[in-house]
Order: sequence, then structure tokens, then C-alpha cells
Amino acid sequence: MNVKPMVFVFIVCATFSVHAQDLVPLQLYWSSERGDNFVTATPQGGNDALAAGYRYVRDEACILASKQSGTVPFNLYWSSDRGDNFTAATNKGARDARAAGYRFARTEGYVFQSEQPGTVPLNLYWSSDRGDNFTTATNKGTRDARAAGYRFARIEGYAYPASRCQ
Repeated sequence: MNVKPMVFVFIVCATFSVHAQDLVPLQLYWSSERGDNFVTATPQGGNDALAAGYRYVRDEACILASKQSGTVPFNLYWSSDRGDNFTAATNKGARDARAAGYRFARTEGYVFQSEQPGTVPLNLYWSSDRGDNFTTATNKGTRDARAAGYRFARIEGYAYPASRCQ
């Protein structure tokens, strides 16, 4: 009897168990007065947006309310000179915000640093005409950004589609 050795290969994949109760909607607000897109996932952010005359547009994505393995803070920065809100999860985003005179406001939640199963990119767009940073995770947001002359800057992180929060 001729017996051939068998080789087994085990592939270990990291999986992230995220439950709906861990997710919060990343809500987009717009101020035509300031020409500012503002995404927030905290009650304080929503209250601040409405108090400043912003109007709710849509949920862009779902982010994590608390830190989990593989996630980083999704931080909000504010520039009173520009009247602009800017959310960043990358080191480059934080450096760019500080270099442009933005001040840290709060952590909105947590996003993945790299793509995970079922996640979508949080795309950052920039408009030099408006002096506005715009983070979007929806096709509608991307179309709106491009139609308004924004240019793609980078992916700030990964989150779940807005439908996961429902």
C-alpha cells in the first residue's frame, strides 16, 4: 500500500463580531450658510448641528460607539476661521487638521483602520472653494461631492453601511 503524506493548511482569519447595539449612525448635517458638511455620531454633535442652523441630510454609515479590536477613534475637529467641521481617523487627517488650525472637539466613535467584511470606506472629499471637508460613505454623498467640485482626498477608515443601524 502506497501512503502519501497529507498536508493541511489552516488559514486563520480575524473576524469581528459586531452587534447592532454596538453601532451608532454617522449622521450628515449641512449648513448652507457656512457651506459646511458635518458628520456626527454623538447626541451632542446632533444637538450642536441643529442649534447652529444645520439641517439633517441622511445617515452616511454606522460606526462603533466604543473601541473594539482593530478600530481607531473617529475624531471631530473644528476650525472657527473656516467655520468647518472635519472628522479624521488617520494620522494624516489629524496632522492636516492641526496644521490648518483646527482644534480637537471630541471623539465621535470608532472606525476600522482597514477594510473588514461588510464595511464601506469613509471617503474624505475637500473643496478649496468652500474650505470644506466632507466625509461620506454613500454613493449619493460621492455624487454630491463631485457635482459640487470637491476632490477626493483619502479614505479615513471603514464603517458599516447605514442600513446596519436600522
